[in-house]
Amino acid sequence: MSTTSDLSQRNAMVSLRAVLALFIVSLCMIQLCLTYRGLNNETAMDMAQVARQIARGEGFTTKFIRPIDVWDFSRKAKKSTQGDALDFNHFAEANHAPIYPYVLAAAIKMTGYDDFAAKRMDTENTNIYAGDRVISATSTCFFLIALVLAYTLVTRLFDDIVAVTTVAFMGVSELMLQYALSGLPQPFMMCLILAALHCLVTAIQAQKQDQGLKMMLWLIGCFVFMSLLCLTSYMCIWCFVGLLVFCGFYFRPNGMYSAIGAGVMLMLVALPAALYLTPTGGLERKFIYGIFNGFGSDGAEALMRSATTTAIAFNSSNFFLRLLGYTFSQFNNMHINMGAIFTVPFFLLALFNRFRNPTTQGCKWAVLAMWLCACLGMALFGENQAISESQMANLFTPCFAAFGAAMVFICLARLQLGEAFNAVRALTVVAMIIVSSGAFLFQLPRQLYQGIWTSARGIPHFPPYYPAALNGKLHDMSNAEDLIVTDQPWAVAWYADRKALWMPRSLNDYTRNLEPLFNEHGQKVQGFLITPTSHTMTGSGISGIIRKAGDFAPLALEGKLLLLAPKHNMAFVELFTTNANPKSTARPLASLVSSQGMYRHRNFILGAEMIYYSREDVSDKNK
Repeated sequence: MSTTSDLSQRNAMVSLRAVLALFIVSLCMIQLCLTYRGLNNETAMDMAQVARQIARGEGFTTKFIRPIDVWDFSRKAKKSTQGDALDFNHFAEANHAPIYPYVLAAAIKMTGYDDFAAKRMDTENTNIYAGDRVISATSTCFFLIALVLAYTLVTRLFDDIVAVTTVAFMGVSELMLQYALSGLPQPFMMCLILAALHCLVTAIQAQKQDQGLKMMLWLIGCFVFMSLLCLTSYMCIWCFVGLLVFCGFYFRPNGMYSAIGAGVMLMLVALPAALYLTPTGGLERKFIYGIFNGFGSDGAEALMRSATTTAIAFNSSNFFLRLLGYTFSQFNNMHINMGAIFTVPFFLLALFNRFRNPTTQGCKWAVLAMWLCACLGMALFGENQAISESQMANLFTPCFAAFGAAMVFICLARLQLGEAFNAVRALTVVAMIIVSSGAFLFQLPRQLYQGIWTSARGIPHFPPYYPAALNGKLHDMSNAEDLIVTDQPWAVAWYADRKALWMPRSLNDYTRNLEPLFNEHGQKVQGFLITPTSHTMTGSGISGIIRKAGDFAPLALEGKLLLLAPKHNMAFVELFTTNANPKSTARPLASLVSSQGMYRHRNFILGAEMIYYSREDVSDKNK
């Protein structure tokens, strides 16, 4: 009788796993194929265009050029005894860790999207760039792999019920599915950290069995996976530090395996990163730049858009207060940053529970150590967005959700429900899923209707992104040799396949620092592109536009004025023939972009929403 009951339970579990897998895969395919709206993250677009450069055989180069990198590269070239010149056609990428762009490059090469001309958009029939789906499909595949790894890990720590529950929570979490579509490296990073935890669990088991050699080999494997994680995102060095702290206290002799891990990190992460970042000032300079993201007066964007660091103020007066505020923000937003899964906060209760399985107990403290160090790193670098390439909280979602689910089931078991236990547990899981993801699941039919029947062409993320305008008109109006100065350089580089300079905030920065460098190294600027990034996606009205665009705000406001008064004839920038600062020696904005300026031709890429100011009349090129 017992054998028959056990067999029926196993069959039920197999059926449940199959149904759950089918449901999650179907949900991913629906979002990827039916309701898909394209990429909506600037870092994902930036990594995609770098990956395309790699797939073309151009090496780790970029078409998204930041003013601060131009400044750093030029200083490096001046110090060179060989008289090196800046090569804007092969501009080295120094802002992303290397592994994930190479992963995307393989996907782009296999699908043929390294050939831009052969894969141009059919702008008459679609608003969605098919290359976006390649990037999103890649991250979705890694998300599904991460679910498999999470299931096997949780099974080792607990049982099938907790594992299925954890995967169900993750599979229907709106945030997790958004990451799967985002094109960001987080799903790939989750695979790496779960693989590292698999190795760590085996090492803990080997220590309990007094198998020293096996323990050391699996720990080295864990350190290798963590090194790969760090080479996917440098922020994950903080997770590695947390792992080293845990190993130093947990494994005997104390400190020895932390030293081994530090040596692995030095060889596989620190030295390659230092060599890779040498052209732009080295690893320590990137660390300083990262600090500005959290504690600079205007954040990392202001630094990246500046051609020198002398004008960027470091807000040191309330350094520790802001650090404390960011730290509390990490704890306060923990539930949201991990997918709003119901059981995530219960991980903190699991810290007070001693699990019978010593492997589970040890893994719990390892996860805690890595998460605390990750919180410290995100607080130090000012990371508080739920979806970001630097967000590490979501990497711990499987473990937090699993330990939390285990605590819920332990509490139910202590109620002594008898034969009703399984039914109550099933109802509890359903209730927790509804609380966690009910709103998302209930909105899915409406999204399907909107995505399939409302617009056959697809609904892009506009504003600010309209791929068809960049892939079509802008590409035809521009050339591959010269730079386009724009507020949306990541999108121009990816969709239009053109070299794009991030528009500085300071006109003085552009005319006195950047233009001489362009002239010195033979690089021309062909025009200025203004998009909704400057005039629609900013808050606080006019003051927000001015803060975002800086001295180039009149260009951003030009489109707004045209939308309000489409029949007026005078360009707004015609008024800016002198500088507001009488001490400034920079040329006025009108000398650059006006009817008498260098870029006098005004081309409407998408009505007044996107305006391209060009040096030459390129209106006939798109006909």
